[in-house]
Amino acid sequence: MASRKERKEHARAQLLAVEREQAATAARARRRRMLAGAVAVAAIVVAIAIVMSTGGGTSGHGLAGGREGRRLVSQVDAALNGIPEHGLVLGRAGARFTLTLYGDLQCPICAALMTGQDGSGLPRFIRDQVRAGHAKIVYRSFCTATCDHFSATLFAQQQAAAYAAGAQDRFWYYEELFYHQQGQEGAPYVTPTFLRGIARQISGLNLATWSRDRNNPALLGQVNADERAAVRQLPVIDGGRGTPGLIMSGPSGSRFVAEGVVTYGQLTAAMNAVSRP
Repeated sequence: MASRKERKEHARAQLLAVEREQAATAARARRRRMLAGAVAVAAIVVAIAIVMSTGGGTSGHGLAGGREGRRLVSQVDAALNGIPEHGLVLGRAGARFTLTLYGDLQCPICAALMTGQDGSGLPRFIRDQVRAGHAKIVYRSFCTATCDHFSATLFAQQQAAAYAAGAQDRFWYYEELFYHQQGQEGAPYVTPTFLRGIARQISGLNLATWSRDRNNPALLGQVNADERAAVRQLPVIDGGRGTPGLIMSGPSGSRFVAEGVVTYGQLTAAMNAVSRP
């Protein structure tokens, strides 16, 4: 007979599964609305990608290769080099403000936020606030797009691959390179070859250590813990919780910023709102 503790843990797991499914259903509806107006832009991006891949080549598994691959790696290096990084945290440990970002590596809106598309102010926030030491960013995992099309198992594997880079203080390089080379939503591009290919693009990453760490149960447990934290911290919007979800913390507490792409002005306004001691 199961103990009381085991029954409680089982009940919590069932509740989380129900809430995750409800959130995924709502997130699918929101993404359809948010992405409907971006069809024309996506067509242009695809056309440009075809032209660039013709000139620079691809790796054969969805990753940029040749000249384009080198350009992308240099772009990510320039954005992150010199900024302190520890685990999943980008920025100075003692920074006054903390931006917690819940994401899914297969979420297209997360990619837009990270890469500066659709008016996103996050790259400027990293350049002006994080690099200057005023703020730091903490990444957390929450399964939306991946669970819409695949499984929580694949989600845990891909997120743990990024967390394994974080064990060498290279999480943000992995995350940025993934989002910049993200495939079409719902396409089965996330394979062991793809995940390893991202790792190979990161200078200074020990691949043997990364390969061992990505299967570490502690990292998989951290992904699951992030999922539970998302249910507690992210508000329900349009019937569910989605990604990217952003929370700003400062001397006067925490404030939910937004779900989706945010401007630089929204981020600095959130800093001001939590700035009073």
